[in-house]
Amino acid sequence: MFTVYFSHATTTPFQPGLRQLVDAALVDCGAEWTGLEAEVRLSDGALLYLFGEDESDGMLAEYPILTSTVAEALLAILSRTNSFLLGDPQGGALVRAMGVVGDTRTPLFFAPQITEADSADALLELLKQIQEDNADSQPTSRPTPAPVSRRSSKPGPGSIILELLFGKAV
Repeated sequence: MFTVYFSHATTTPFQPGLRQLVDAALVDCGAEWTGLEAEVRLSDGALLYLFGEDESDGMLAEYPILTSTVAEALLAILSRTNSFLLGDPQGGALVRAMGVVGDTRTPLFFAPQITEADSADALLELLKQIQEDNADSQPTSRPTPAPVSRRSSKPGPGSIILELLFGKAV
């Protein structure tokens, strides 16, 4: 599952209009809510999950597979809500739809370069790059170290004191 974050702009309307804009964006691209929590079915059958679309500070979208219709839906939401798309919660890979104005409403940890997407195809390429960057930044799993065996030895002066204080050898 891949996740992208939306940060609303200073020009993004507050509730109740924000949810209406998200719904209108989904209609624009032929998507519809399935009735399951947060689930949206796109015109090609791909799934998109939207969380916090009724929140004033931002929302997030998750998608199991990146398709052109996912990019189209995200671009429609960006355009309608006048929001920014972030590749991670710290504000990396800041993208907005062409012509969107305003600054991010939520302060970011750093000031990344803003990229404008003028089409769903352009956003699709940016999302692919975001996925690759996020995959590269994920820590690789390390093998679990073998357990260390304890040596039996004479108790040191510290363990005698601990035994007196806590009633057991440490």
